[in-house]
Amino acid sequence: MSKNGLVGNHTHSLDSKNRVFFPAKFREELGSPIVITVNPDKCLTAYSVVQWDSFVETLSSHSKSRTKELKRVYCGAAQKVVPDGQGRVMVDKALLNFAGMSDSITFIGCGDCVEMWPESRNPLNMLDDDLLAQLSETMLELDI
Repeated sequence: MSKNGLVGNHTHSLDSKNRVFFPAKFREELGSPIVITVNPDKCLTAYSVVQWDSFVETLSSHSKSRTKELKRVYCGAAQKVVPDGQGRVMVDKALLNFAGMSDSITFIGCGDCVEMWPESRNPLNMLDDDLLAQLSETMLELDI
């Protein structure tokens, strides 16, 4: 992964076989295979194998009693995908249903991973004055 991480956003249509074009610059950064799993924000998250391994390792470093549900959900829902020659990945129907995806998917670079959102719930389209004020306050609190 590059020093500056995964940035930007792209929207692509989901085809009838549950395939979607995974943006080239994100494919290059993540490598292959790509690990896609659920996200508590009701979207999907795509990781490089290195980031995924680090995530699972972090979970495993904590008490099993505290992380068994997390591992069950995140690892159980995860799928490894390899982009085809046209850059498309096939997304498991259960993941699509979880995130409410049936048409277009917006890919958002989040530094160390890529979030996948239904275009209708793209959080970048929901930036209003209240949210921007919250973001500003959070940045001040974090001294960013």
